[in-house]
Amino acid sequence: MALVQRGTKWCIRYYGPDGRQRWETIGPNKKEAEAVLHQRLYEVRAGKYPIIARRSRITFQAFAAEWQDKHLVRVRASTARSYRLLLGHHLLPTFGNRVLGGITTAGVQAFIARTAQSGLAAKTVNNALGLLKELLRAACEWGYLPSSPADRIRKLRRPRRETVLWTPAEIRRFLLGAPDEWRTVWLVAIFTGLRPGEIQAMRWTEQNWPDFVANKIHVTCAYEATSKVLGPPKTDLSIRDVDMVPVVRQALLALPSRAAGGPVFPGRAGGMFARSTMGWVWKETLTATGVRPIRPYDLRHTYASLLIMAGKNPLYVSRQMGHHSPGFTLTVYGHLMEDLPRRQVEWIDELVFPEGLPAALNLRMFGAPESATGCSPVRATDEGKSLEIAAERSVVQSGAVGYVAGGGGFEPPLTGPEPVVLPLDDPPVRMQRLHYITRYRADSPVSPATRGGA
Repeated sequence: MALVQRGTKWCIRYYGPDGRQRWETIGPNKKEAEAVLHQRLYEVRAGKYPIIARRSRITFQAFAAEWQDKHLVRVRASTARSYRLLLGHHLLPTFGNRVLGGITTAGVQAFIARTAQSGLAAKTVNNALGLLKELLRAACEWGYLPSSPADRIRKLRRPRRETVLWTPAEIRRFLLGAPDEWRTVWLVAIFTGLRPGEIQAMRWTEQNWPDFVANKIHVTCAYEATSKVLGPPKTDLSIRDVDMVPVVRQALLALPSRAAGGPVFPGRAGGMFARSTMGWVWKETLTATGVRPIRPYDLRHTYASLLIMAGKNPLYVSRQMGHHSPGFTLTVYGHLMEDLPRRQVEWIDELVFPEGLPAALNLRMFGAPESATGCSPVRATDEGKSLEIAAERSVVQSGAVGYVAGGGGFEPPLTGPEPVVLPLDDPPVRMQRLHYITRYRADSPVSPATRGGA
């Protein structure tokens, strides 16, 4: 970069955005040449060099194809699929044939207004705007545009959806009324906060496996049901270790699939159970138990509410959930920390089954509790008071005995109560559960051995 005098005229020499050296002849005035040199340097650094205007003649459709080739290899399969859907249904029909440099802020704003008025959900409109911003920002970085016309456009305001959270009584009613073959799936979802895809991917070794020595579930991957791809979980911090509460530990130890290895919850032919089957069983169980309807994914939010109700600190909640920071946890669940009542307990399953799951099942099926191993030696702050279960209208007392938290980790006794076998010939049981056993047998999360090799 320099001023060079050639005869009676001054020339400037500089490097363009492509790295090539360029010369321009200005005139006999040296100060004018200096001003032009400074102007060219500013244009190169700010991305407003005239060569960029010539390159911006590329259409939005051509640039979108280039962006997909370079960028989609870096994201999850489900994210790439959602990007392609947004491009194909919303962005390309509107901006596909336009020259990239001809997209204006007014045009983007008109697209947002027209799409919102068409009845499309605000979340979908915001997703399309976010993808458009990412594309135009990439066009600026790659030298196709001097600036993005969509940077200053705000997203649509979305009404805050109140998340329905089950109370401990509702969780208890749902789990006691769930079919035996699926109860452990719901136990894991409620008391560990694993996503449905993370539960599907659980195996006894190598991936999302329960470690009974450390008393943790090591989450390493997730299964994407739509694209049918097994890959990394949602975020990097979703690779985490989740504590197993006693009721989950007992239920996993009792699974027959443990002896065979492979998937923890196998479906047809020993593979993963189908998400569609899980959804159908979920709806049937909601109807049978009469609890408030929520999505299976909302069990993750219920898990967070149980942690907060148990008095756990935000850092612990954040790590168990796999959030990127405790601040995000406070943003999403901070209102619960003031609204939910708290009970200082060691394991959150004590909030739902203070007497233990086997005793709760016996109480439901036979009308009287039997001897059972409790959840933890840690006493709740309100011990001595009875827990009124709205669904059953019966009173049980907490008998937390049996487990000892040792210095090397949580080590429950190897022996415990026998798994409760539900008598299908009992009339009350037949009415509530026989249809589950007969209709879910084809693709239920049990080992092939328990299904007669089916």
